[in-house]
Amino acid sequence: MDASGIALVGPEAIQFRAENEAQALAFDAALNLALGNRADMGYPWIDLDSKTLELSAINERGEKAALLAEASLPAAGLTTRVTTAQTSIARLDEIADDATRLIEAGVPHADLVWMTEPDQKNNRVVMTVGELNDELMSALASRFGTDLIAVRVHGPRPTASTASRDRDYSPFWGGANFWGPTGGCTTGFAWNVGGGVAGMLTAAHCAPAGGNVYYDAYPNIAVGSVRSGSEENWSTSAGTQYYTGQTVYRGDVALIRYNSPYSSAPKIYTGGNDSSTHLVVGQMNSTWAQLGQSVCSSGVVTNSWCGMVTTTGVNVWYVFNGIGVWARHMDVANALGPNCPTRGDSGSPMYQQRADGKVKAFGVLSGSAPVGVMCEVYFTDIWDSYYGLPGTLKTG
Repeated sequence: MDASGIALVGPEAIQFRAENEAQALAFDAALNLALGNRADMGYPWIDLDSKTLELSAINERGEKAALLAEASLPAAGLTTRVTTAQTSIARLDEIADDATRLIEAGVPHADLVWMTEPDQKNNRVVMTVGELNDELMSALASRFGTDLIAVRVHGPRPTASTASRDRDYSPFWGGANFWGPTGGCTTGFAWNVGGGVAGMLTAAHCAPAGGNVYYDAYPNIAVGSVRSGSEENWSTSAGTQYYTGQTVYRGDVALIRYNSPYSSAPKIYTGGNDSSTHLVVGQMNSTWAQLGQSVCSSGVVTNSWCGMVTTTGVNVWYVFNGIGVWARHMDVANALGPNCPTRGDSGSPMYQQRADGKVKAFGVLSGSAPVGVMCEVYFTDIWDSYYGLPGTLKTG
């Protein structure tokens, strides 16, 4: 513990890591319950020693929701019990969001804070700083108290930034080059918008105020567009924003709507820039991303990159893009080696290959940062696309 009274934690995320698929599904169901009652419940936890699934409530409404759902949660060999949480997920979200605005608030040495993430076990927010500073720690303790936050020292701060196949034709696939209002990016996953409209996911920072989309195979023709605000959630000066009418941050993801007669198909490119090598999209990941899951990306510039999920639900400062630019509610994957997604790879599909060769859609690439000999990748969970945007994933 620091002299300020704030707990100091180690390098590993304090988030649940399942030992098997049954546990992963049980935790995901409990997490969705808590997220659906975020003002009345804290994060769930599975104690693997006692084989207990803990649902945490902060008031009578949360306790009632937990008790009503208890019988319907996947068993997975676990005993379920309802505990009392020290605060709600909604309050932790407020703290994590406030931590992304400390520089504007004039908090001393706030530029040392570069990431936040939920501590699911202890229902608090972990803030990562580049180095310990007494003045900053005192300011954090004064602003947030010492019970609802912890601090990790991990420095120096990486210079994280937004990441910026060559000639795709309709029906368009994921992993292909396209041109948006901010330049070249990569398509993510084909999307059923509804009403006969074909769509595609990509990074919202590729069209931060909406706009037209172009492909090299169709010179000077706007084959589709992104709707400002309602179907993109990025500000060039402030990072992640709410979608119009929503109150939950959902990473960095936008929906391209293709104009007739253009369409999209459930495939992603996986080979080099001139290659037509591809995989078929079989399903969405069955859960929100969890620690230890393997994941790959397929971008126009870097092509293939694979790593492992190390943290979920983080807010990360894209320092290269500006003082106030924070990507909010992101997942993180790491891998050893110099290969790292870069500008032009933004929007690319994050996936895991199944035994039958098809892929599970995990999300959409937002940015990356070299951290020593590691590459750290930030992506928007596919479930944030599902809950934040109209339509569903196309599968084949």
